[in-house]
Amino acid sequence: MGAAFELQGAVQADALGQAFESWVRRHDALRGGFRIAGPGVERFTVPAGQVVLVQEEAVGFASPDDLHAYLGNRFAEGTDPFAWPPLVMGAISRDASTTVFIAMDHVAADGYSLALAVWELQTRYEALLQGAPPVLPEAGSFLEFCAAERDFGAGISVDDPAVAVWRDLVRACGGTAPTFPLDLGVEAGQAWPQRVYNRCLLRPEEAEAFAGACRGSGGSAFAGLLACMALAVRAMTGKQDFHTVTPLHTRSRPQWRPAMGWFITCAPLSFSLEGALSFTEALGRAQCSVQGAVRLARYPALRVIELLGDEFRITRRDLFSMVSFTDYRKMPGADRHAESNPVTIGRVTEADDSHVWLSRQHDGLHISIRHPDTPVAGDVLDEYTRLIRDAATRVLLGSDPLLAPATALAGA
Repeated sequence: MGAAFELQGAVQADALGQAFESWVRRHDALRGGFRIAGPGVERFTVPAGQVVLVQEEAVGFASPDDLHAYLGNRFAEGTDPFAWPPLVMGAISRDASTTVFIAMDHVAADGYSLALAVWELQTRYEALLQGAPPVLPEAGSFLEFCAAERDFGAGISVDDPAVAVWRDLVRACGGTAPTFPLDLGVEAGQAWPQRVYNRCLLRPEEAEAFAGACRGSGGSAFAGLLACMALAVRAMTGKQDFHTVTPLHTRSRPQWRPAMGWFITCAPLSFSLEGALSFTEALGRAQCSVQGAVRLARYPALRVIELLGDEFRITRRDLFSMVSFTDYRKMPGADRHAESNPVTIGRVTEADDSHVWLSRQHDGLHISIRHPDTPVAGDVLDEYTRLIRDAATRVLLGSDPLLAPATALAGA
């Protein structure tokens, strides 16, 4: 995974190199790797003072396709967690602008880390150009977080209420984790090349009105979107129950908020539309599920799943389907997103299930779905997102999407 962002003007290579070097030294997640040790695997960390970056000679490219192929190979070869360094950093310099890029294995960063990286590298680079020290908060150690998380996980027992919540979800899903609720034409044991489906669900003023309507009914925008997704699923399949998993950040202490690393766990989201007589009631059920998930934020999901033992079966290479919500307007450096145009970079692999990312940005509310690229996937997702938008639009306009028959929704 990785990120890219824009700087004005041609790159000042020495300053960018110093920004990269000081960034890597600051975060132990970026200075670590893995190696085979006997029958197992061990992690090693290079001391900050021993990190020295060597600038490679610039390479020219005859076409965008050549550049794309080069970067694809560099990202694939340079982010192996069993090689050193497992990190790619560089820039594409033009007369009027520069694109800075970074890439790493997911073990070194979560999605929030990428936003932090963009902000910190911008801050460091500009401070170097101005001859001033960068103003950054103190960043804690990812390795210390990992040790604390491991110690907490060791104390969880099979009788813990968090395990019971996961057990209920697994039982509701037939002994495994939830799958994407719509049929994309993927047979058991089959994987397809992955594709990412992107759509804008709501424009900025619509997103604000939708969030306000949800708050007025006692729920968050995320809970409101989950309720709209459940309505869309019911309209397309007749299913009343909505089961998924959501990622939650675990940056519970101030020093971990600006740190690079994998500060993520996952928790169940599960609710039903059965018997709900209004959208407000459906929203309340979704909100209750979200609040329950947040209470599990300190529980390492893999440890909880481990405690389920034979009650949980892995049936797909994608362990589960998930729905994530992030408000990027609240990220460090968000006030400069229009100027820096940050984007995330993901490796194209294969998939046998789908993951959904909902993101609130300055230019609206967006949905991205990583999915198996089957012949029917595009049409199914077009209908799904249309129905989600339809339900959300009814909410922000003050009408109740739950009271509209499914056939009317499908033909709206």
